[in-house]
Amino acid sequence: MDQALSTGGVLWRMLGAWADLRRSMRAELNRAPTEGRLLFYIMLAGLFTFVGEAMELAYGPLALTMPDDQFRGRLAAAFIAIFFFLTLLSYAVAATGGALARTMGGTGSWRDSRAALFWAALVAAPAVLGAKLLALVLAGLPGPIVGSVEMLGGVAYAWTTAHCFAEAHGFVSAWKVLAVVAGLVAALIGAVFTLGAII
Repeated sequence: MDQALSTGGVLWRMLGAWADLRRSMRAELNRAPTEGRLLFYIMLAGLFTFVGEAMELAYGPLALTMPDDQFRGRLAAAFIAIFFFLTLLSYAVAATGGALARTMGGTGSWRDSRAALFWAALVAAPAVLGAKLLALVLAGLPGPIVGSVEMLGGVAYAWTTAHCFAEAHGFVSAWKVLAVVAGLVAALIGAVFTLGAII
């Protein structure tokens, strides 16, 4: 498993990361990823998000009543929001998270903060997509079941981010980091929804 976390393709490392998130983060930092590779990580995570949004537009509750031109417009807006604005926002969140971590005694660099957030987003991306697709399958069920299922993706993202940030900044426990991460994720979700309303 140790070898799987440090070698092999990125998709294999993503899956192997769930066995030990902190060790996978340390393996990524030891790889000394370039800025281009970090950008690739967050863009690939965005691809998973975009697929989920596209599936919701194509098969969600509004799909049957949405004209083709409106579908294409919303799909284009989702593409721009995810691959441009959300990417820029991820850099801002990484900088903010890194600054907060350093005020709390963190030892990681600015690059380590970006590596932690972007790797965490990539590792969590399949879980986020899976939660989105499962919510679409269960869309007809009454009550808050669908919303709860879709929230599982956010929980997975918060969990991976807490462990990756804890490792990148030398914190012993990821639970304390999780409280800060929860606040940052809530702010990120709020910003995305606000951006979606504007677009």
